[in-house]
Amino acid sequence: MEIVLNVIGPVFGIVIMGYAATKIGWFSQSAADGLARFVFDFAIPIFLFRTLATNPLPETFPLDLFAAFYIGCYGAYAIGVFLGRMLFGRDWMGAVLTGLACSFGNTILLGVPLVLRAFGDEGAIPMFLILSVHGLTLFTATTVFMELSNKGDTSLAALPVKVLRNMTTNPIILGLAGGLVANLTGFTLPGVIDDVGRLMQAAASPCALFALGATVAQFGFVGRLTQTGVVMLVKMIAMPLAVWVLATEVFGLEPLWAMVATLMAAQPSGANVYLFASRYDTAKAIASSTVFLSTAASVITISVLLYSFGLTG
Repeated sequence: MEIVLNVIGPVFGIVIMGYAATKIGWFSQSAADGLARFVFDFAIPIFLFRTLATNPLPETFPLDLFAAFYIGCYGAYAIGVFLGRMLFGRDWMGAVLTGLACSFGNTILLGVPLVLRAFGDEGAIPMFLILSVHGLTLFTATTVFMELSNKGDTSLAALPVKVLRNMTTNPIILGLAGGLVANLTGFTLPGVIDDVGRLMQAAASPCALFALGATVAQFGFVGRLTQTGVVMLVKMIAMPLAVWVLATEVFGLEPLWAMVATLMAAQPSGANVYLFASRYDTAKAIASSTVFLSTAASVITISVLLYSFGLTG
């Protein structure tokens, strides 16, 4: 149990620091927004670029890893849409947001630091392979579903252009794509650029965790406890359990890759769920409550998960 505490303690310690500093006014909301933008637009993309550019990739395409993670992920998405529509009586836009909350985890701000701290550099490749299409697939699918459900002015003809623009201007996707191209072409990073990458890599984890705490401070519990609880059960219990079974019993992933995939699946709902809710002005209460409460509960659920992996010291 000691090693679990050694992993969880510093990670959530920085999250709590960011949360407390923002709540008591020592860290302004504009500063929190600026730090979050630095993490998403610069630190993490450069971190992803350097890691993929300088580490060996698997010799074969890891279809089994993608299948194990994304069958579980989109299964949770479908369950969330069904529950939102049939159990809670939401309209289609609200149901889609419920599906996103059940499947989209905080893989960048929390998942990356946790995996690296728990498994070191050996966990980086499966983690980044999962990240390579995580936001791309979930955000693309959600944008399409929301626009089709929305009575707005986005035509079907304009929808592909809108989705493509979102993809090609996403810094995370650009960092992943650039690192992959550099690796496949054998490009060696010049010393100065590599050193810049190392410095940004060192800044990525603590800044991401502090930004997560500051971001969560914006949210709060605003009702809809039953729906929030159901979403959390799907996202933090059912989805990682499904990914673990798929990874170990169906696709036979090596233990480290199976644990990384499961840990990534167990992340609490990410703040982008609320951003989608705000953008389309729907399901904002459940999005806010889910982000806030799932992040708080993840201290316990992730600790239990790491302990179950045998990280007992």
